[in-house]
Amino acid sequence: MPGPGSIPPPNITPPARRIAGRYELIEIAGRGGMAVVWRAIHHGPGKFRRMTAVKQMYPHLASQRYYRDLFEEEARVGSILQDPNIAQVYDFVDDGGELYLAMEWVSGVDLATYIHYVTQKLKSQTRWEVVAAIGIGVLRALAAAHERTGADGEAEPILHRDVSPHNVLISDAGGAKLIDFGLSFTRDRDIDDTHPGMAKGKLHYLSPEILRGGRPTPHSDQFAVGCLLWEALVGRRAFAAETEIETYQRVANAELDHLLQVRPNVPKRLAALVHHALARDPAKRYASCREMARHLGGILHEHKLKEDLYSLISKTARAARAEIGLGQKTQAPSVETPVPAERSGMVELLVGDDDRPTGFRKWIPAFIRNLTD
Repeated sequence: MPGPGSIPPPNITPPARRIAGRYELIEIAGRGGMAVVWRAIHHGPGKFRRMTAVKQMYPHLASQRYYRDLFEEEARVGSILQDPNIAQVYDFVDDGGELYLAMEWVSGVDLATYIHYVTQKLKSQTRWEVVAAIGIGVLRALAAAHERTGADGEAEPILHRDVSPHNVLISDAGGAKLIDFGLSFTRDRDIDDTHPGMAKGKLHYLSPEILRGGRPTPHSDQFAVGCLLWEALVGRRAFAAETEIETYQRVANAELDHLLQVRPNVPKRLAALVHHALARDPAKRYASCREMARHLGGILHEHKLKEDLYSLISKTARAARAEIGLGQKTQAPSVETPVPAERSGMVELLVGDDDRPTGFRKWIPAFIRNLTD
């Protein structure tokens, strides 16, 4: 069901239609706040056929400049990044005013669907080894983005700004792939349309410094990975509270249960690593996502698993999809992101760069505003 501030999924392109004469839409694989993802077949000359993911922006959003800019930026950034842990972008198409992004098809499930499957269907918790291996894949993807250099050899990092379980795919081949760079921040972006007093991303995965009006950095993405690992291990969001204001307070102050209190059967080094990434002070986190990945790999090496991790993750993804009955889809309807009636991917800040309330929140009573002081 659509949540507050959202609308029902709009009418979209019917199946079997060919986009740009070459992408045949087969079935919907998943839905997000801005777009629907199709399982499609890329038809080329002769007998060339390739399974492809085609992301279609909702038509009512494609007519709005703000959303078109986000989608175009996702296409541009995706075409730049080449890494085994990032889903590759093949093509960007404007077909009669509707926008489509052709991408690598990843057979598997997204992490949000998998967490829901383990906690709700199996009434269990994800094996820590699986979570650690997925985390390494996500961190390597972010490292590739953060360490990007331009043609002149100068650093030109790409910050994801939307790392969350919905944007991580667990593949049948046993890997993890990061997707959706639509909210990314790069120095060579033509414009940054983040309004004053707003932050891009999802509240549950934003870092304390972002909520206090700070600029995004690689440490902000690292904090989101810490949130993702905690959630995958425990089965619920790290900073979840009864109200949005309480959640905001907990995120801003990095207040959360210690992992060993809610999941005592994980290695102490793993718990320490997660909380290191979730430090309130960015300077107290790991120097880089690549360094964090090395530490995570060291924990797995220390325990010397008898099982092959790739095979374990592969079996995990296949079992989840089979039991949920997804077929070739990658996402369960229960974890779909509602379609926004207004701008999505934005969080209004309670304080600005000078610690003064911003936007309509300035009218919130002072005792609530001071929650983040």
